[in-house]
Amino acid sequence: MLVAEKTHHINSYIYGQGAELIISVLKEAMPELEILPAEENPEGDEEYAEVSQSEWFRGMADAISPGTILRIRRENKGWTQAELSEKCGIAIPNISLMEAGKRNIGIRSARKLADSLECSVDDFVNWENQSSARN
Repeated sequence: MLVAEKTHHINSYIYGQGAELIISVLKEAMPELEILPAEENPEGDEEYAEVSQSEWFRGMADAISPGTILRIRRENKGWTQAELSEKCGIAIPNISLMEAGKRNIGIRSARKLADSLECSVDDFVNWENQSSARN
């Protein structure tokens, strides 16, 4: 026996930088799409919380090491370890050890990496352990 099932609604909330662009692309791709103003909440029972205050986020933040961030930043640029090495002047084996968490990322290295990867030094340095080197 064949059964027809009604298509389920998908509720998405899009906000922040670039939201208008995303909404315009969605409208173009799906003209039947219904866009509701941000203040409306058809379900009425949604509760919102800042993600950075959740236990899940804190657990994830604690689990991500500077080496993991380094690997992610490098891969997002589409670079190999050799390409990053060439751009920042840190030897390939050292980059490999940093990404594997087997070598700490010092302040000088963090600055070189941050300059090359166009990100913040804070991604790679725990300032609580490096308070004398802040300035």
